Amino acid sequence: MSEDYNIATESNLIKAVEDSKHFCVLPWIHMHAWPDDRIMPCCIADSAEPVAEYKAGDAIIDVMNSDEYKEMRKKMLADEPDARCQRCYDLEKVGTWSLRISQNTQQFTTKKPENTRENITMLLDTQEDGGIEEFKMKYMDIRFSNLCNFKCRSCGPGCSNLWGDEKLKLVDETTWINRKGRETLLSVNADGSFMEALKPHLNDVQEVYFAGGEILVHPEHYECLDYWIENDMAKDIRLNYTTNMSKIKYQDKIKGERDLFELWKHFPDIEMWASIDAVGEAGDVIRKGFKWERIKKNMFAIRERAPQIRLGLTPTISLWNIWHYSEMFDWMFENGFTSITNPPRLNMLTAPDWANISILPEKFRLDLMREFRLYYEKFPKPEDSNMNDTFKMIMMTLRNGEENKDKLEEFFKENDVMDKMRGEELAEISPRLLEVRQWIEQN
Repeated sequence: MSEDYNIATESNLIKAVEDSKHFCVLPWIHMHAWPDDRIMPCCIADSAEPVAEYKAGDAIIDVMNSDEYKEMRKKMLADEPDARCQRCYDLEKVGTWSLRISQNTQQFTTKKPENTRENITMLLDTQEDGGIEEFKMKYMDIRFSNLCNFKCRSCGPGCSNLWGDEKLKLVDETTWINRKGRETLLSVNADGSFMEALKPHLNDVQEVYFAGGEILVHPEHYECLDYWIENDMAKDIRLNYTTNMSKIKYQDKIKGERDLFELWKHFPDIEMWASIDAVGEAGDVIRKGFKWERIKKNMFAIRERAPQIRLGLTPTISLWNIWHYSEMFDWMFENGFTSITNPPRLNMLTAPDWANISILPEKFRLDLMREFRLYYEKFPKPEDSNMNDTFKMIMMTLRNGEENKDKLEEFFKENDVMDKMRGEELAEISPRLLEVRQWIEQN
């Protein structure tokens, strides 16, 4: 922490957390597991630098006491930066939301004095080497599997087994398609041992973020909900989802058909983010398996049958959908699925870099900036700032971009393969991309 505050002094600790530049509480209360067994400190951290790896039979407390986790906690207590956390630092530099600040604020708030005191004790009990004797998983985000019923163009084998099946057809018999080799369906709970190790920690969860793959087709999701309902914990747990909105029922191998509304009615605090990149035919092509009419039906059903759910939009902004975003925004805004108080949560695609909107030729970037400037100007009031910021983010990405012909050629090479494999023609529903291709041929 800063020189003015001693992290080991209880009376100063909350102020020290508030003033910190690098401290984050997550390494004490959270772990982020991936289907390929990697453990990261959170979903924002650099996934190329895991802090642990789960092996069948491991106890969760042993995972949390890996050498990397211990070293990270020592850095946090000294308010020293950790390279894995750079994305949060970068977000904070431009004055926007970061998971670090969000979780620090939630866990050290005067509104929940008992929880705050427990967290203070937890930090003070940290061992000299950074180890912990007890792990209370207050924030849960486990990516149980890459099982998914979609194969979105901006995704890949790591998050969609259907993508993996397609990828296998494109490579030779010796080529790995992910960290597990040539397996297409990945699960950290493949033998059931992970859930057995995790269940005791479900008692401590205050908030859970569910994502996939497609989380609503994962059996572990239903195990967790059932556990919290059966143990009378549902009313105290906040559920947060990112889902492709394709499922409101699930076929359980043991319990038969599960109606999600019957489960969700036990949880009064639910936030749900619809992962949608375009509406209509464009959505069907960009997110293979999408079926726009079904998605619309499900969204209206959630609004009607589960009014406690705060439903929002979380698109991935890429070369595939940048010319379709305005149409989607208009529909969502007109139908109340996004609003000034509930603006879209944008994912600005950075990888693969050949699908990033910043590589477009200047004339296309300028045209798009003019288009989004009109939307930016629709929300001029101070109370509109959060909505305004979403369009500002897109415009800044375009403004700071630089045309890259080589990357654009790579985009079309990869996209042509997808078109051929899927019997589709993206250019038919996105003619501006055809203009970009013509620009490449002429330059």
